[in-house]
Amino acid sequence: MSPVRMFRSIPLMILISFALSGAALAQDEPAGANAWGGTELSDGHHDGDHLGPIGPYLQAAELRNWPQGSRRATPERLVRERTAEIFAAAGVPCEIVAAHNPGETRQRKDIYEVACREGPGYLVVAIDRPAILNCLHLAATEEVLRSADPTRPVTSLCLLDQNRDAAASLRPLATRIDPGCVVDQAAWIGRVGVDQDRYEVGCEGRDGLWLQTPINRTEVTETFACLDLAAMGDACRFTTAQEQAATVAAWLPAGGPTCTADRARVIGVADGARYYELSCGPGAGLVLRLTPEGRFDQVWPCAEATGIAGGCRLTDEDS
Repeated sequence: MSPVRMFRSIPLMILISFALSGAALAQDEPAGANAWGGTELSDGHHDGDHLGPIGPYLQAAELRNWPQGSRRATPERLVRERTAEIFAAAGVPCEIVAAHNPGETRQRKDIYEVACREGPGYLVVAIDRPAILNCLHLAATEEVLRSADPTRPVTSLCLLDQNRDAAASLRPLATRIDPGCVVDQAAWIGRVGVDQDRYEVGCEGRDGLWLQTPINRTEVTETFACLDLAAMGDACRFTTAQEQAATVAAWLPAGGPTCTADRARVIGVADGARYYELSCGPGAGLVLRLTPEGRFDQVWPCAEATGIAGGCRLTDEDS
């Protein structure tokens, strides 16, 4: 991915002094934070979402014959037909690739599970107004609840292999944003407001990202690079410092300065150009500038970059 595709989706709001030109650098923190400690994003069991089949997970008291048990399950063909009708009525995009009927509620309402060609799969509770529950949201809910109480029984996790592989589920969405991202890890990390789900995606050997979609949809409405998130104090769980350093080092031109990169950070933006610091080992480092279009423009050794937002910080830490 050329950097510009990700950068255009990240507004900017953190002010940093920029001594070289007198301009201000700014970055915009995404609303909320992640599901593991933010104040605006759901941790998977926020108010109103723990009331059985109408919420994001099903309580054990709501289930019978889960999974399947001794009852006769609805054949896959009928599950596909019924869930396709429910999805069509709700406007949920899903090319069904697998489906089954793992159980029912205590009110004898069928529960269906389906896997989709792209995006998360779903549990569907066939009540009068069917509940359509995101499998990746359910998995994150279980992880949070079981981290608080490892003895609690597991409920409402999706059972199909396709729905237990978050990286595979989100790979098509991430590839549309960053064709060079080989997704190796992924998870639902929170709900933004009342109508957006946020996911984290890790990319093998390079910087990862957060992406947002409307609930139960697959169009990506917003993305945030993990490098930018780190500058705002948010940490990506699936991206390492070495992967971020490799991403920035890859922008250096052939025949340019060499760097055994180990860390990188966003310095900021001035007049549309973006500035990065790259640590090249103890006491050595570079500052890179990219054009507003995301192309490499210029590089300075840290010793010559003291006027750029106070100079290098990573190399100072190594000294």
